[in-house]
Amino acid sequence: MAAMRTRMRMRMKPKAPQEEVDKWWRKFKRTKDETCRNLLLEQYLPLVKYAADRLHAKLPDEVDVDDLISAGIFGLIDAVEAFDPKRGVKFETYCSPRVRGAILD
Repeated sequence: MAAMRTRMRMRMKPKAPQEEVDKWWRKFKRTKDETCRNLLLEQYLPLVKYAADRLHAKLPDEVDVDDLISAGIFGLIDAVEAFDPKRGVKFETYCSPRVRGAILD
């Protein structure tokens, strides 16, 4: 139970100020800079962990949560690559169904 609370706190506390994250998005979309992409992935990794934990609770015990996280990371990578900040949608809103879908696949 304590691990779940720690993961939830990680999800709710952003690692970087929003201005910094916005700067990473602008640079990544302009140049496809790998460093910015990795910073964005690191910023939003708690979303993957949260989705994996939620789905793990509904699956048999034989399913390892780390395997779900690994699958969710692929969804996160796809979401970062495809996201268009100019549309006015929060990344978290755009990303969550993609991560969940990658885990379920």
